[in-house]
Amino acid sequence: MMFTESDMLFDFSALESAEQYDTPANQCAGLKIVDFIAEDSDKQLFIEVKNFANTSANKAVQVAMDKRRTSDYLMLTNPIAAFPLEMGMKFKDSLFRWLASGKKFRKPIALLLVINPPKELRARDRERLIRRIRGYIPSGMTAEQYPKMTSAFFDMQTPADVEKYYGFSVVVKARYAR
Repeated sequence: MMFTESDMLFDFSALESAEQYDTPANQCAGLKIVDFIAEDSDKQLFIEVKNFANTSANKAVQVAMDKRRTSDYLMLTNPIAAFPLEMGMKFKDSLFRWLASGKKFRKPIALLLVINPPKELRARDRERLIRRIRGYIPSGMTAEQYPKMTSAFFDMQTPADVEKYYGFSVVVKARYAR
């Protein structure tokens, strides 16, 4: 099971199942949904992908992309940016869409943001961003409170670290060829 999203190639072959979730068939009025839903032996993954560090073999395109990286980095690190709220909405809407379609949660849920930042995200900025996003997503779910769900947790990893922690691989591809 291989999919491409935001110029990154995702190989879910090592997992039990995976589907590209953000498709016209799954979109409902006003809902924002994650890019993938995958499942391994002990958890269900709701995966959103953000690639801010695309590269290009075309020099003119690369110059424009380098300028955009500055604003992208500010979006990730600026405390008043709406990015954490948007990510929280995507995860909540995706959970709602899953339940509304009659599907069940049989395993703990991992809400995973795979982020390829425009430059190395400093540890302090990364932790701050994780805390801000966590503030907008469901947490502390138990089977007693939410019988259809066992638990949910949020994590954010770069493409390089995804395989180490989650068992599927991500290869970042250049956006434009010469």
